[in-house]
Amino acid sequence: WMSSEGYGVYKFDGSSFVNFSENEGLAVRAVQAILEDQEGRIWVGGGGGLYRLDEKRFINITQNGPWD
Repeated sequence: WMSSEGYGVYKFDGSSFVNFSENEGLAVRAVQAILEDQEGRIWVGGGGGLYRLDEKRFINITQNGPWD
């Protein structure tokens, strides 16, 4: 995983880079943090909030969740 200023994040799948951006629900223009938790979930944070990858889409995490 790597961040790209203004273009979301990219995942290298072993042969090519896959982009995740606004089309996949990631509304963060400047990603400042990427984390994989103990359960293998990807979390992304930046000026636009906190997001978690849910299969192929990012969901915005708010104070009320979702926390599952």
